[in-house]
Amino acid sequence: MSGVLAWWDSVEEWLTGLPFIPQLVVFLLIATPLAAAIAFGVNYLVGKAFSVLARRDVEDDHGLGI
Repeated sequence: MSGVLAWWDSVEEWLTGLPFIPQLVVFLLIATPLAAAIAFGVNYLVGKAFSVLARRDVEDDHGLGI
């Protein structure tokens, strides 16, 4: 675990040592795909949950809303 923490500290130090524009580019290259992947994953899970919990159609429902 200390090896991972040391690696992360060196990455953090490298990133904070960069000027603003390169920091922004590196962050966007990492954060944008990561955020999109998380959003697609959450969307998939919510869709599955709603399909399981969805209201079932009643056989004698004739669509008149009565």
